[in-house]
Amino acid sequence: MPNGKRELTNTEKEAFLKDNRFGVLAFAGDKPYALTMGYKYFKEAVVFGMVRTGRKLDYIKKNPNVCFLVWQMGAQSTVPSLKEQRYSSVMLEGKLEEIPEADRSYYELQAPPEGVDLVNFVLKPNAVGTLSANK
Repeated sequence: MPNGKRELTNTEKEAFLKDNRFGVLAFAGDKPYALTMGYKYFKEAVVFGMVRTGRKLDYIKKNPNVCFLVWQMGAQSTVPSLKEQRYSSVMLEGKLEEIPEADRSYYELQAPPEGVDLVNFVLKPNAVGTLSANK
């Protein structure tokens, strides 16, 4: 790639996604909508927890296809091969699927706090793009 940019290796991608905890979740719909979300990377999937109300759930009901972007400045990375990079990013595209109660243990999810109506979704990406740029 020109300008010192390169694709991350599969090993770097896995380490990068495990190393981070936040990204931007973008929804399809009549109006663009994106928000910062915490996540857990587990078994080649991204897991989200959300309260069962709000705009994001309305978007998911209408169209569960999403894009999720995680980025990090290189100096902050704990992935040795990415530490000297200016930045790295991974973009995942796919469909959000609600995790049934029976499958929560597979994803090692804890019970939500008392009184919190939490729903978990999994994104098993059908497309992954990566990028790293050197200094």
